[in-house]
Formats: sequence, structure tokens, C-alpha cells
Amino acid sequence: MDMLKNKGQGAVDSATAGGEAKSIKCTDCGKVLRNADFASFHAEKSGHTNFEESTEEIKPLTEEEKKERLAQMRAKLAEKRAAQSKIDAEEARANEKIRRKAGQDQTLAVEEMKKKEAIKDQQRKAAEKKAELEAKARVKAQIEADKRERADKAARDKALREGRTQEATPAAPTQAATLPKPAASTSNESRLRIRAPGGQWMGTLPAETTLAQVEDMVRKDGKASGPLKFSQTFPRKFFTDAEKAQSLRELGLVPNAALEASSA
Repeated sequence: MDMLKNKGQGAVDSATAGGEAKSIKCTDCGKVLRNADFASFHAEKSGHTNFEESTEEIKPLTEEEKKERLAQMRAKLAEKRAAQSKIDAEEARANEKIRRKAGQDQTLAVEEMKKKEAIKDQQRKAAEKKAELEAKARVKAQIEADKRERADKAARDKALREGRTQEATPAAPTQAATLPKPAASTSNESRLRIRAPGGQWMGTLPAETTLAQVEDMVRKDGKASGPLKFSQTFPRKFFTDAEKAQSLRELGLVPNAALEASSA
């Protein structure tokens, strides 16, 4: 740049010797520049390197010309800003489209998961409702059987007191024949509440857990110190040692059950 200034100044001095230098001319493009500073600026912007002195005088701009030049510069700047604004808007639309697509995919995945959970919840509730109805039916049958047994016993006692022999009455149906057998529940878990010698024990276990495994858990939790005998109040049932090898599902203790455990 300094070289260009020196060259421009030299051109002016040379022109002064042979005639007054009024300007500097770019021989690469023919543009006439006011002085060395303008020539340096032109060289930086255009990359041109060849300049010579010129006696051509650049007339100063009038006020109208200055205003027109300023308006042109502002128009070019506004045009450049508008073009950049258009590019920015297109990029913003593209980014928003990508964001919405990702949001829609996530929403669909969440909705699908909710549908599956709702179906599983309905199936679980239906299984629990069925098991509850069956348990109520067994309790009702047990109550009826107990009533018949008490009535028969009262009749026998009365006959003995009156010194007569009671006519043979049909034997009350056994519990196995009267009570409906618990249907296998479709639930995969069993919620147990056990009243043990050392306090109450509660837990949710897989339906395939055996009663013997439950016994071990009760002992490990400090609720018992030795072998246990398990029983169920409603319907009334005592579990044998052999039945301890059966799963909670096989014993009809799914999806929930309340047991009593006493020392063997």
C-alpha cells in the first residue's frame, strides 16, 4: 500500500513537472481516482496494480450528487440485507421442519407405548376381577357347606337327647366337590400378606414362586425361626408339606392372597 502511495505521489510529482497532475488513473480498468489514498483503496478492492498520473481533473460532487451516491449505497446495503434475511428465513424454516419431524416421531412413540401399557393394564384388571369373583364364589360355597354341617350336627344332637335314632341324611358334599377349583390366573405376580409368628410379612413375588421359597423368605426376614404351617382363612384351607413344592399359581394364590403361618 505504501509503495502504491509512493508510486501515486511520484506520478503526481512527475505530472507536476510536465503539467499539473489532477488525478491517478488505473490502467488496468481505466478508472480515474482522486489521489493516492483512493488509488490504494481501489487496489485493495480490485487487486489492480498498474496506475499512472493523469491531468484529468475530478470535479467535486455537488450536494445532489452526494445525496444520490448516498442513496445508491443505502439501496445496495438494503438489498444485501434483504438477501441475507431471505437466506436466514430459509434456514430457519428448514430447522423448524426438522424439529417438528423429530417431535412428531417422539409423540407417536409415546402414544404407542401408552396404548400398549393401557392394554396390559386392562388385561391385568380383568384377570384380578375374575380371580376376585372366583374367590367370592368359593367363600360363599364354604359358608353354605358350614351351614349344612351345623344343621346336621344340631339335628343329630337333638335326636340323641330325645333318645331316638336320626334317620340317615345324605352326607354333605365334600369341600372338594362343593367349592369350585381356583382357575389359573393369567397374572404373573402374586401380592402376599402373611401373618407370621414374628409379625406381618408382605411382598410381591413371581407367580411361579413355590410356597417353600416363600417360607424361606419369611424366615430370612426374621418373621419366623423354624418350619412353618401355612393356612388360608377364606376360603378355609390348610396347606400340606407336599403342597409347599407347588407354585403360588398352582395353589390359587395369584394375583393376591392373605395367609397365616404358624410354627410347625
